[in-house]
Amino acid sequence: MFTIRPFADNAADYAALSALIGAIWPDRAVAVVAQQHFDQARRAGHFFQRYLLSSAGAPVGYCECGEPADSYRPGKYAFDIGVLPGWRGRGLGAALYDHLVGEVSQRPLPLTMLACRTREDRAETVHFLQKRGFEQVMRSPIAVLDVAQFDFAQVAGAVAQVTESGLQLVSLAELPALDPHWQERVYELDWECTLDEPLPDTPTKMPFAHYAGEVFGNPDFLPEAWFVAIDHGRYVGMTATNRNATNPQQLDTIFTGVVRSHRRRGIAKALKGLAIDYAHRHGYQVIKTDNEEHNPMFQINLALGFQPEPALLFFQKVFPM
Repeated sequence: MFTIRPFADNAADYAALSALIGAIWPDRAVAVVAQQHFDQARRAGHFFQRYLLSSAGAPVGYCECGEPADSYRPGKYAFDIGVLPGWRGRGLGAALYDHLVGEVSQRPLPLTMLACRTREDRAETVHFLQKRGFEQVMRSPIAVLDVAQFDFAQVAGAVAQVTESGLQLVSLAELPALDPHWQERVYELDWECTLDEPLPDTPTKMPFAHYAGEVFGNPDFLPEAWFVAIDHGRYVGMTATNRNATNPQQLDTIFTGVVRSHRRRGIAKALKGLAIDYAHRHGYQVIKTDNEEHNPMFQINLALGFQPEPALLFFQKVFPM
């Protein structure tokens, strides 16, 4: 006998969710405090709901869906479904999916799109999605760097070239003393670079307060490992690297970008080099990131020594109006 109920914002349900995600996606395990932070950010002006599936009172699966603030369109929902390995093959994933679709279909706006992601080595999940009419819209290889094997000499020239051209390379930990408006300028730089980033759907600019809460309020935010390039007061490039809440030896690069006017000047390589050097000096063992497979940043990462792993696959299903 299985039951599906709404997730409760209490310690017991967060502990259950953390255990589920850790068992289903060991490399995506999220600390409870980080999960609570992301949930609060996702609910800022947008619908978000999660459900737990239990057997005899013990959680064995979950599903969640919400309006994506970073690519909002009326009737679009991003979702995730997970079932414990030992409970798969019993129709539980299908039950969670049907429940989720039923719930969002009752929302005021007509359902227009469902979006999700998985990894290419999860063949059963890919089949599950394709069977239900989802189409793959983007592939993003994950890449991992062994920090101990990195030779800073390979980026020292790029760092020198960038600084000798008159640009400043500054960590976010240093910015408050230099610029009282640094948060707003990082926000605008992030958006300008995002407009040129390969993405599975058209991006939406989040309000600054939402961005600041989600990004700068993230418990894994590591300003010492974020670097920006500044050209006479204008922010022209950035790399954003955070702690990994469940692996203290790992850092995660979540974004690197350079504005159009300053590309092909070695800025991205220099910024990433400074972040890798930070990781090396502070005893981190690995840095993990992902990039759309045709994004030039992926080739920069490979040249720096990142090794590709199974890619993230992004899927969408469009519903007729």
